[in-house]
Amino acid sequence: MIIAEQKRKENIAEYLLYMYQVEDMIRANDLELDSIEETLISKFDVDYGVKREMREWYKTLIAMMRDEGKEETGHLKILEQTAEQLHRMHHRILEQGIDSNYRESFNRAKIHLEALKMRSGHTTEHDIQVALNGLYGLLILKLKKTPITPETLKAFDTIKELVAGLSSRYMEEKGS
Repeated sequence: MIIAEQKRKENIAEYLLYMYQVEDMIRANDLELDSIEETLISKFDVDYGVKREMREWYKTLIAMMRDEGKEETGHLKILEQTAEQLHRMHHRILEQGIDSNYRESFNRAKIHLEALKMRSGHTTEHDIQVALNGLYGLLILKLKKTPITPETLKAFDTIKELVAGLSSRYMEEKGS
């Protein structure tokens, strides 16, 4: 809750990736609030009031996941909508030709996004969702300390650059 709120204010892409991880942590705890309290909330060195707020936040997320049928896979609608806003912005920037640096960044990442679409089988997802899913997958591999080839890391650098640029523009627009 605390970290999510901070990330939402500072970097929308990091917020989405963090929330994808939160969804997976909730699933790993079988959507059981007591288990989440034991494995996650209790680890924070904060006062009781903050822990109570965290418990309510997780309780709300659990209810949303159940209501939306996201107990096993997928992302909450609010996260999907945010990713869709990023996609619309991405599309607008490219269509209007208002940022040649962004277009160049996209052109560098495009081949890698296409490869991710093919490998994941999600060929109908928009480029930004593919990028976010790919970056989340990379994060998981790093957390598991799975070896990652230099070629893969180089490919993801282009995707990170694209998402960072888009996220920065999104935050600028939301802040104004």
